[in-house]
Amino acid sequence: MKSILKIVPVVAVGLAMLGIALPSSVMAQGASGQREGSWEFVLPITYAPSSSFDGQGGSSASLNSNLGTGLGFGYNVSNQFQMSGAFGWSNRSYNATIVDSNGAKSQAGGTLSSSSFNFNGTFFLTPGPVAPFMTAGIGSVFIDTNIPNGKPSTGCWYDPWLGYICNTYTPTKSGSAVSYNAGLGLRWELTRAVAMQGSYNQTWIDYSSSKPQLAGWTIAIVFKM
Repeated sequence: MKSILKIVPVVAVGLAMLGIALPSSVMAQGASGQREGSWEFVLPITYAPSSSFDGQGGSSASLNSNLGTGLGFGYNVSNQFQMSGAFGWSNRSYNATIVDSNGAKSQAGGTLSSSSFNFNGTFFLTPGPVAPFMTAGIGSVFIDTNIPNGKPSTGCWYDPWLGYICNTYTPTKSGSAVSYNAGLGLRWELTRAVAMQGSYNQTWIDYSSSKPQLAGWTIAIVFKM
């Protein structure tokens, strides 16, 4: 909640400054909400609240809240339907209870790194410049727990400028899975070239042992081409 309170004033000030900087005639150009046939580039910031979920055999995990970022691109098939793709990245601290094959429990904690790609369809309920929307999609997510899962190994190579360089790599517990998402939001066309949108989204990760559900609030600036 504290992170949301920090974001809201920044976004409000940014919108206010943008409204002051742009002439009223330019703002009026975006009032038609014309989107059909245009491509878009999206820069989002996502707030993920704390969450917890249970796994098999008594295992569990709790994730702390944090911010994530990403980038997206989309094509407006019509004024009310858009097809898009989106990449996302985040790092979140966590605490977990791990159960091994013998039923013994252990505690682990650290920072979880994740990356995702989603293919989405978005339907705008109205064709105008201020439009509520619904979105849903399918994608994949890669999660790295950063927990060592093997012995470190060192590799060296020769650089013509820096000489021999060596680096040590330690494998960690990680995995990927199919994910599904759905969300509701609101979009505001500021000009013919710029829009803002905010949304609330739910993501379901389809692991074989569990299907954790994660929530997120996203604010994005959209550049139309």
